[in-house]
Amino acid sequence: MILFDSKHGEVAWDEELKAVIIEWKGFAYGEEFQLIMLKGIEWIKKMKSNRLLMDARKGSAIKPDDQEWIARHFVQRAYGNGLRHFAMVLPQSMIAKLSLDRAVNQLGVLPYQLVNFSDMKEARHWVAETPAVAKAN
Repeated sequence: MILFDSKHGEVAWDEELKAVIIEWKGFAYGEEFQLIMLKGIEWIKKMKSNRLLMDARKGSAIKPDDQEWIARHFVQRAYGNGLRHFAMVLPQSMIAKLSLDRAVNQLGVLPYQLVNFSDMKEARHWVAETPAVAKAN
């Protein structure tokens, strides 16, 4: 179920995985990048999930300002909204991979588990094996 869609990315709910999925469609930066990321964690809270699967295969390099925003705003907000298990399918572009590695390495110790994958099937399997948050009735 698609929850948010733009020309740069999509946020969806995967009922089978009980996870929010962010799929990058190409280069996004600044407000557009941040909006997609924030929509992802907004829906983690709304769906009472603790799982995020980010498909960054079509993603691009992350600008320094966005790297700083991730460190200052995204990490704690994501954790505060329930994120505990984050699977990331790495970009196909070597430049984008290096940029993503640099951004993640600058974050230090994360309050949630982040695991990188090169294959979507492996990432989905890992997410399915993580403990899910039970929904309140």
